[in-house]
Amino acid sequence: MTGLKITGGIVLIFCGALGGLYAAGRIDRQTDFIRQYIIFLTQTETMISYCKADIVEILKSINSVPLMLPMINSCLAGMERGKDFTSAWCSSAREICSKKLISEHDLDMICSFSEGFGSLGADEEIGKIRLRKTMAEQRLSELQPETNTKKRLYRIVGTFCGAMIAAVMI
Repeated sequence: MTGLKITGGIVLIFCGALGGLYAAGRIDRQTDFIRQYIIFLTQTETMISYCKADIVEILKSINSVPLMLPMINSCLAGMERGKDFTSAWCSSAREICSKKLISEHDLDMICSFSEGFGSLGADEEIGKIRLRKTMAEQRLSELQPETNTKKRLYRIVGTFCGAMIAAVMI
């Protein structure tokens, strides 16, 4: 009987630790999304510089940002239904925000990309993209220490909660 209690306690601690790891992983996805957004901006800048591509061509050709692909595909679908780029992009970004891949603060940053996109010349558009990329890089550098702290905290709290539940049950 005691062996069964100990095994149950270990399972509870393990489940708490897994819960902490899961929460830490969700935090990591936010920084990964911003990293991929920076890659997206770099690729967009390149496409405008060398190909003079419009936004539909750019969105269809970018596939190296897996966390952003659902957002990009949703934006393209919205544009096919007749929405303008800005509203399609922002509604797609809000969907991603509702799935907790980005925060409200990051939502504003990502939506700002679409404001006036295509209404400027190529050089001005590239300058605007570089500004957005700098802002995203600053956000990532702000988020990194916070993310590391939260990840550690979630792991510790998960393990501690599992241990407390196991102690109460035994």
